Amino acid sequence: MYLVWGLGRSGLAAVELLRSKGYEVVAGDDTKNPELWRGVLKEVECVVLSPGVPPSHPLWREAEKLGIELIGETELAYRLFNGKVVAVTGTDGKTTTTELIYRMLRKENPKVHKAGNIGIPFSEIVRKSTEGVTVLEVSSFQGKTLKSFRPHVGVFLNFSVDHLDWHPSVEDYLKSKYRIFANQMEEDLLVLANNQMELLQTPSRARKLLLWKEAEITAKTLSIGDVSLNLKDIKLKGKHNLKNILTAVAVALEMDIPPGTIEEVVYSFEGLPHRLELVAEEGGLRVYNDSKSTTVNSLRAALESFEDGRVVLVAGGKDKGDDFSLVRELAKRKVKKAFLIGETAEKIADSWKGVDCEPCRSLEEAVNKAVSSAETGDCILFSPACSSFDMFRNYADRGERFKRLVSSALGLND
Repeated sequence: MYLVWGLGRSGLAAVELLRSKGYEVVAGDDTKNPELWRGVLKEVECVVLSPGVPPSHPLWREAEKLGIELIGETELAYRLFNGKVVAVTGTDGKTTTTELIYRMLRKENPKVHKAGNIGIPFSEIVRKSTEGVTVLEVSSFQGKTLKSFRPHVGVFLNFSVDHLDWHPSVEDYLKSKYRIFANQMEEDLLVLANNQMELLQTPSRARKLLLWKEAEITAKTLSIGDVSLNLKDIKLKGKHNLKNILTAVAVALEMDIPPGTIEEVVYSFEGLPHRLELVAEEGGLRVYNDSKSTTVNSLRAALESFEDGRVVLVAGGKDKGDDFSLVRELAKRKVKKAFLIGETAEKIADSWKGVDCEPCRSLEEAVNKAVSSAETGDCILFSPACSSFDMFRNYADRGERFKRLVSSALGLND
């Protein structure tokens, strides 16, 4: 018997997958029946935890004490999958890179799927088909509970401190990333997109492709293998996305995707919602929604995409333990004024001495003030660098709210 704990989308998908295979399942969560697990734990053989259940949860500790196997939904789905997996992780850039890889592979093979932290549980894919190729975005939460998981191709984009509100330490966060690649064999591939020591020390027996040695970025082109891309034809905004593109190209070449197909996908890709998404352009003012920015590192990448002194920034949210002083000098150079929201508003302002910061009581107040203060040639950038859960359901809810407020403030709904 399985116990599935956490009944969000991934938990419900795990329940459906298990029942479709004939397994007995007990399911619950902390919202509806928080004590249910205590009465059944000793009767189950395996506990399947949703990514939102942290290691500090008493169920996690009690299962380990009793020697009951504890896995996540990603590991569960993998055990029932017979195809190949491409696994993408990193602190930032996972979703964009996963989407690019998926589109490149899907062009040549209809049996290619995307799943994981990108929003579609792996279990949903496996319940419908156990064959083909699945491109998975894998978070550290999912990585921590992996056991037998082995990607045919792995991607490690970058590493910076994050999620210390969930992981007990930075070491635990990094080890959770490492678990994604721990079972790779010599015939597998691991693409390392950054020359950070944390990435170079990834424990994997796979053949390693070092992106900075294999790829070239010039003033006009991106090149790797037999693919050469013209920068002027790339629609995806942000210097950081050039590395994401090259990483996706490296994976596609490994999977024998023709260069022509790769180029077609890159040139047609304009980005995903809530990731440096241009949402308004009015009277010489541009407004960008980067609500997916939940780390200081992602804020850094966003700021570096704009001109010095022309950014009217809206940032802030739930505190995950990040050090905002790491981007103070960049903010001083790029930010004309910052309107700060959420529980980190004062923390960011204190960290950014020399930057004109104004804490606001709500996102609506911040947007209205940003629109009022912006001038022709400026850009309003919503890049929170924080989790959304203090004020919103998730980053998508936050981003949609921002877009509605911008339309109202600019009179675009009239």
